[in-house]
Amino acid sequence: MINQIKPVDIETITEIQRHLLEANYHYWIEHVLFSFNWWFLLVLSIVPWIIWWQVVDKTRLLEISLMGTLAIILAITFDTAGYSLVLWSYGYKLVQMTPSLSSIDLALLPVAYMLIYQLFPKWKSYFIAHVIFSVGGSFVMEPLFVWMGIYTLHGWQYIYSFPIYIVMGIGFKWLILKMDAKQTRAKNKVK
Repeated sequence: MINQIKPVDIETITEIQRHLLEANYHYWIEHVLFSFNWWFLLVLSIVPWIIWWQVVDKTRLLEISLMGTLAIILAITFDTAGYSLVLWSYGYKLVQMTPSLSSIDLALLPVAYMLIYQLFPKWKSYFIAHVIFSVGGSFVMEPLFVWMGIYTLHGWQYIYSFPIYIVMGIGFKWLILKMDAKQTRAKNKVK
């Protein structure tokens, strides 16, 4: 489809974006705001953080928070890329102006990654926990969101998400452990 579009100037693209923004806004106001799915997404945005604050190991708060921050950054990046490439779209969003599913990118995913990081310190159990989480995310939560009309796939398959969830978790833990080791060496040098 992209190859069929004739070249246009930036003003035409900007005008199309304005029309799209207007259409999205009206759709969100008329069909999304205060709907069951909107309230569901609001709860998904708040409850994970309340649970996390109750159970997080506050002696490792910065380390665990780094895991969540990395998850947020990558989730938003992947989500924005997939949305921009029309691999998926969202029929329901908590906030109309964002291309991402913020309830997942800013709450559910980072909290899940942080809890797995905290609760499974050994590599083997951590890996197993991420496989289980990836199965749940890819083959339970994503289909549930599709069924609810929150998430629509356009060429994306659930199976594609499965290794991404695992690789993200493994990569984040590896990076945090490397950074922690570097910090420890630097502190020992100072002494």
